[in-house]
Amino acid sequence: MAKRHISLKLAFVAAFFIVTAIPVWLAWEWPQQAALQIEEDAVNERHAVYMKPVTVALQRYHTDIVGTFQFFANDLENDKNSVTAENGARLLGPLGFNHVCRFNIATRALAGSAYLLGKECPASAPPAKLRMFTDLAVEGQVRFSQVSKHPDGYPMMFAMQRFGEYVTIGALKTDYFHELGETIKFGERGHVAIVDHTGRALWHPLKEWRDTQYDMSGMDIVQRMIAGETGNMRFHSDAMDTEMVAAFTSVKGPGWGVMVPQPAQEMKNYVSKVRSMTLQVLLVALAIAALLALLAAHLLVEPLQRIRKSAERLGNGFGDALIPPHGAGARLTEINDLRATFNAMVLRVRNAQRTEIEARKEAQEANRIKSRFLANMSHELRTPLNAIIGFAEVTEKRLPGKEHDRNREYLGYIHDSGKHLLTIINDLLDLSRIEAGVHQLDETEVDVADCVHEITHMLTPMADEKGITLIMRKPGDHMYLWADQRALKQIALNLATNAIRYTQNGGKVEIGTKRSSTGSIEFFVKDNGPGIKFDEMDNIRKPFVRAKAHEVSAVPGTGLGLSIVDALAELHDARFDLNNNKDAGTLAQVIFPPSRALLTLGKPRERLRQPSGRRQERDETG
Repeated sequence: MAKRHISLKLAFVAAFFIVTAIPVWLAWEWPQQAALQIEEDAVNERHAVYMKPVTVALQRYHTDIVGTFQFFANDLENDKNSVTAENGARLLGPLGFNHVCRFNIATRALAGSAYLLGKECPASAPPAKLRMFTDLAVEGQVRFSQVSKHPDGYPMMFAMQRFGEYVTIGALKTDYFHELGETIKFGERGHVAIVDHTGRALWHPLKEWRDTQYDMSGMDIVQRMIAGETGNMRFHSDAMDTEMVAAFTSVKGPGWGVMVPQPAQEMKNYVSKVRSMTLQVLLVALAIAALLALLAAHLLVEPLQRIRKSAERLGNGFGDALIPPHGAGARLTEINDLRATFNAMVLRVRNAQRTEIEARKEAQEANRIKSRFLANMSHELRTPLNAIIGFAEVTEKRLPGKEHDRNREYLGYIHDSGKHLLTIINDLLDLSRIEAGVHQLDETEVDVADCVHEITHMLTPMADEKGITLIMRKPGDHMYLWADQRALKQIALNLATNAIRYTQNGGKVEIGTKRSSTGSIEFFVKDNGPGIKFDEMDNIRKPFVRAKAHEVSAVPGTGLGLSIVDALAELHDARFDLNNNKDAGTLAQVIFPPSRALLTLGKPRERLRQPSGRRQERDETG
């Protein structure tokens, strides 16, 4: 996968932007958070200020109604049949009482009362209500019921206390809570809410909740008020449908809850002013950072671009690649040092190019001389060598009889030495022609399997002399390759000969071909010999280099075989791989590209006669 690149200018701008934006953003965010926290603390203090007089007023109101109720309750207890309408009008009305009634629990009959005109007590208490009052009332303590709706439609709550067989009940309107709640308004929607000890609304700005004595006990803040806690809290208001910030407390005694909530958005509106100002600062800072980034990028990128262009000209062979001492960044010490270093390199490259040109001319001339010398030498040496080999063969045939055994042996040495010397001369000539670039491929359709069969046949006597098992592996059908047949045979012969030479007696050498899944054709030679040292794997492919020279000095060879294989493979666009086997020995592979592989044509050609000896032939599908 290709790596994506970005320009230095873009990277500089991005880096400056990030480095600048992060602290500026933090400087923008922190004041907002600080302002929000300060405003929230101020709101909590302001709410506490509003909540304190409400709480004091409710505590005082509770004291007044409890004292007034007990006054009438004790009066009715001492004068069981008195009806004190005059006292009721003077004392009960300002506190919101309709009446104070005393009932016999057993008979439900009215046993005494104090009332406002028109708000008389019933002669007999309703059974259900009397039962409720009796369950709530206790001796020696005034208790209050939860707020409920009066038959006339207004909310009301009851104070009660038990006196033996009697219970005294005071009906109390909630007008005082309404009047108190109406006085607390702040902000756009800041208000006070008051609930009774069960969580029902005694006062709420939402009329529907006031009229229905809405049960607010499901709210967490109300639960905390009922539990007698005091504090600050955020919660979602169903009535206002928004998040609220509230201070809350509980009135000791009756357990009424008081909270002073305000929409959190009103608090955030103040912070938005800080946000607006800091946003302007942020934008200005980012604009300055962007300009500085562009300036810094220009000071760095422009000199680098000049160096790149000069390097391109230098690479294209132009000598005028020196960078003048002016332009962007010229006054920067590092840029100026870089320019001076680059110009010094240009001058050194010029000198090196002159030296290289002269050396190349000398090398080319030496190569031409070498080529002419090898051509002349090959002609001058091969002619007498062929005569020596021919005369040795003829003379050997003309010396029959045991008395000439020694002479035939000497002639055999002459014949073998001549053949060996002729092989070396041919290798030198081939390598010289390849290096000179004059080796031309005579390409045609080559049956790779037949080539392997022929090479195996040629090398069988050599393998038999060392007791080496020569195994041929080839595919089930014929594979055709577009290649130089002579060069292909030379590749196979050099690799197989090396494998046989360097494999110990009694070893095994495999020669074969196969087709890969990608369509390429591979020729391989594998042996179980001593292998090649890892540090010699690269050098051994160079001309006149042999592996483990001190160990293989007795093995004939000049070190040209692998270098010729490498060169011939490169001429065919093939890859020559040389590796050690996992277990032992060496694996040599020449892999021809799919572009040189041909489809199987017609019927297989007639195979050569299988020679005798230790060679084994196996047909395997490649």
